[in-house]
Amino acid sequence: MLNERPKKQKDHSDPTKWQMFWRVQKECWRRMVTPYLMYLFMSLLLLSAQAIVPDDNNALEIVLGVVCILGGAFFNAHLMYHTGVFHYDNYLTGEVHRRNARFGIHSGGDHRPEREFRPWKGFYIGFLVGIPVIVFGVLAHFFYSVASIFFIMFAGWAIAPIAWIGGTVEGGGLVADPLWSLLFVLLPVLVSGVAYLVGAYVEKRRKAAASERDEAVKAAGKK
Repeated sequence: MLNERPKKQKDHSDPTKWQMFWRVQKECWRRMVTPYLMYLFMSLLLLSAQAIVPDDNNALEIVLGVVCILGGAFFNAHLMYHTGVFHYDNYLTGEVHRRNARFGIHSGGDHRPEREFRPWKGFYIGFLVGIPVIVFGVLAHFFYSVASIFFIMFAGWAIAPIAWIGGTVEGGGLVADPLWSLLFVLLPVLVSGVAYLVGAYVEKRRKAAASERDEAVKAAGKK
């Protein structure tokens, strides 16, 4: 029987600039999917709530709508908090590999630097979550009768407040320009960015506390 050669492990730790750029894009787009789905799910709940509430009860409609939007933001924050924790942990691993490399020790074959923490990544991921709002908001500005259905379905959390504030005309059209909905892209941008930074900060403090405990145990052992 012939002995099979072990497969050579692919080195992901030292990408070129272009490879790094595209890997970061892939990582950020991958991380935006679940937060976007949370906003989508809560938007569908918002539409369901508006269908149930009587037309003359605008206050209840707005309250339920705000609860749904805040629910989406809560899930967004929760997911991005854990992304910040994960990325900061990868950043620390990357620092170890880079320190080893300065001494001529290559130890980062399976490390993926695109998953390391960077302060801007949370805000960028939040911007990607808002891409459907930008696309459908611009389309609705020019082709409202066609694009409004898709806008309401896929980014209802951004267009509903425009209807509450500006009102609607007979037939369901908006009084305000749909372009105003682009302002609501700031919601996932700020929520994602802040939660991502908080997650990284908490992980940093946790690692620092663990290091201090280890040092205290070593010092006590020496004594």
